[in-house]
Amino acid sequence: MQHITVRSVLARLGRCGKAVLFLLLRIIVQMLWGILTAAAEIFGVLLRGAAHLADFAVQYFRNRRLNAARAVRAYHRPARSRMQSVLRMLHELVFGRQGLLLAFLRFAVPVTSCLILFGVVRQFQNRHYAIAVSVDGNALGMIAEESDYYAAEELVRKRLSGSEQGQDISFRRSFQLEEYDGISNVMSAGELADKMLASADIALTEAYGVMVNGEQVGAVKDKHPVEAALTRLLSAVSNQYEGDVEEVKFADTITYEKGLYPEDSLISPQKLANQLTYTEHATRTYTAGKTDTVWSVAARFSTTPYELRRLNPKLLDVMPQALRIKVPVTKRRLPVICTKKTFALSFQDYKTVRKETQELPKGQEELVRRGIKGEKESQLLITYTDGEETARQELAAIQTVYPRDAEIAVGTFEAQPYSKDTVVDGNGKYLWPVNGGKITDLFGGEREHGGMDIGAAEYTEIYAADAGTVLYAGSEPGYGNFVIIQHEDGYYTVYGHCVELLSQPEMKVKRGDVIALVGNTGDSTGAHLHFEVRDPNGVRINPTQFLRVNAD
Repeated sequence: MQHITVRSVLARLGRCGKAVLFLLLRIIVQMLWGILTAAAEIFGVLLRGAAHLADFAVQYFRNRRLNAARAVRAYHRPARSRMQSVLRMLHELVFGRQGLLLAFLRFAVPVTSCLILFGVVRQFQNRHYAIAVSVDGNALGMIAEESDYYAAEELVRKRLSGSEQGQDISFRRSFQLEEYDGISNVMSAGELADKMLASADIALTEAYGVMVNGEQVGAVKDKHPVEAALTRLLSAVSNQYEGDVEEVKFADTITYEKGLYPEDSLISPQKLANQLTYTEHATRTYTAGKTDTVWSVAARFSTTPYELRRLNPKLLDVMPQALRIKVPVTKRRLPVICTKKTFALSFQDYKTVRKETQELPKGQEELVRRGIKGEKESQLLITYTDGEETARQELAAIQTVYPRDAEIAVGTFEAQPYSKDTVVDGNGKYLWPVNGGKITDLFGGEREHGGMDIGAAEYTEIYAADAGTVLYAGSEPGYGNFVIIQHEDGYYTVYGHCVELLSQPEMKVKRGDVIALVGNTGDSTGAHLHFEVRDPNGVRINPTQFLRVNAD
């Protein structure tokens, strides 16, 4: 039984229902307009009555100012004339063209009409309606909606799909909207389908139709063997997965429709169960990604590393990117979806930052700091379809190691001798200390020279050959103005005959910093730099062992 509302009845009436609805709305608007108009009329009548009373009062006080004789005569007029005036005023107030009676009627008529209309609608609304269905001239019963018939007709078509008896059956239908008494049964689509089949001349039996995504795949007398086989399949798939399995279900929607079916359309429950649980094992080609390993691919396809190595005998633990390998796949008549929670460790690449520095010769690079990959431990919800990963969702994540950028120093130091012919084939531990220049005197020799002289123009910049601390910056007769730098490995470099010192004791200098300017101070016969290298014991060493210019 279905309670039919005004809205559903008007919907069944189609355009006529819409016209009635618009008429009802128009009547309501007219009623509201009548109420407003009547209220305005009553307010106007009250205003006019007040105006009459005001005129009467004004006239009364005006008469008092008349002369005494006229006032006496007016006072002694017959009482009948005064009474007639009052009655005439009251008649005009109640029965006049703008009186209270007409104003009341203009209000009462629309209100009474609307009350009558609402009474009729209310009585109509409390009635129940249904659709009487007849097929091939036979009354089958009543349904709530016309769409129920089409659903029943579709069910009949599906039930007859596996039968040879009903291939040529057709139904001639007719509908009639009737008032429903509330006692007779209103049929569902399934019940109507049973009656439609019963009206046809075919052998029927009560059975279950097995539906996959709304399409019938078979009809069986007993559905329980089919349900049991499908449950066993889901259980077997669930046992294949390790970890916290959240849900195992079929990708398709499986339902069972109970009703009358042609006897020749029924099949064995076991046969239908075997059809629905059919599983085919095969292989396909998979292309490895940048971070794939034998374990990650095995997890992706719900298999084992042993099985992957069996299919790919030369497979390594870490796969090269774009490597094509064979992987096992499972194809089922009804695909099975499994979702499970798992933990996974992922890595984030670090960036490489290149920074220019004066501490290295131009064109030379040096790794200053190694990069560290970031590590993140994630809780994942992974979805598998027939054993193959089809989706993953990150539920939570903890950053266990943050990535650290790698840093590479790029040399920009360009100090070189004036001539490319000046070649020094040392180990390159120290930079060429002058912006230009040429070698004018080597270490040792007949005069046992303690360093190497580099001739250059006065005020040419002198650079620290390596990082360290200024041990001395001052002057003495032999070296003139000179600087001594102690380096971290305990060695010393000396820079003599400077015209000006640009550093001071205990100053920290970096490799390539300007520390002085070339000069001709002390025991010198021309502008040049006297450059020495001393070991931790103060013993002078040939500087060419530590310089490397134009040798590469």
